[in-house]
Amino acid sequence: MDKDRAKGMLWGLIVGDALGSPIQFTGKDSHPHITEMVPCPVFGVPAGYWTDDGSMAMCVMDSYVRKGGYDLKDIADTFVRWFLKGYLSSVDGHSFDVGHATAVAMMDIRCGKLRNGTEDSQGNGSIMRFAPSFLIAIAEGRPKIMHEVSDLTHDSARVREVVDRLGRVLDEHSAGLRTMAVSKYETREEVDNSGWAVSTLEAALWAFNTTETFEDGMIAAVNLGGDSDTIGAVYGQIAGAYYGYDAIPKRWIAAMKDFKRVGKLVDDFVEATCKAGK
Repeated sequence: MDKDRAKGMLWGLIVGDALGSPIQFTGKDSHPHITEMVPCPVFGVPAGYWTDDGSMAMCVMDSYVRKGGYDLKDIADTFVRWFLKGYLSSVDGHSFDVGHATAVAMMDIRCGKLRNGTEDSQGNGSIMRFAPSFLIAIAEGRPKIMHEVSDLTHDSARVREVVDRLGRVLDEHSAGLRTMAVSKYETREEVDNSGWAVSTLEAALWAFNTTETFEDGMIAAVNLGGDSDTIGAVYGQIAGAYYGYDAIPKRWIAAMKDFKRVGKLVDDFVEATCKAGK
């Protein structure tokens, strides 16, 4: 795995989450145009604070580094630690922006369940945090890991299909090939900006298909409004894997809270997965 592309998809996820969160839940054209990190009035946090998308992705990375390998139960327990105590949250001691399916799953995990949700649990909570489980699956040579981590909160065949499609896109981009996957949306007006996993991936692909740089695509993605933080996070994974870490505007990374600490976790995780994959 190319380290620049691996770092790109991870930082792309985190940056997209923080960039899109200030206009989350807004209509497509009823919000300020976002091009920089700005404070988030939705949750009352400063600019550059990540939400549940970034926190849960970091939980997967943290578990892999700390345990020295893949441990599904530890990932699940780390999710619960974030949910209850704000571990790896941008707001110390407090988790926020938690979806209903994820919140219910946290309680079930505490009872020992590692597959949670129903077929109706088709929200985008699995793909918002996807890149770390993708990289672990590659490193360990076990594609099923992508489903196992997804099923912790969204045990749905439809969601697993979306996970597989996103995995194929990241596979292509990791190999330096621009994906042939085309969004079903041809125009911005057609894009569904809801929290449905299917439409979120389509929205992110639309932003990637219709632009030629990481920055331009990210601005197009987050300004769709709606579930803008997760559309940004999914776009960031797709574009980060293709364009690489160096293509992500460094002003966005520098504006992130604790960007040096986050960067160390990303670097340690990339090193661990690359070492395991040799």
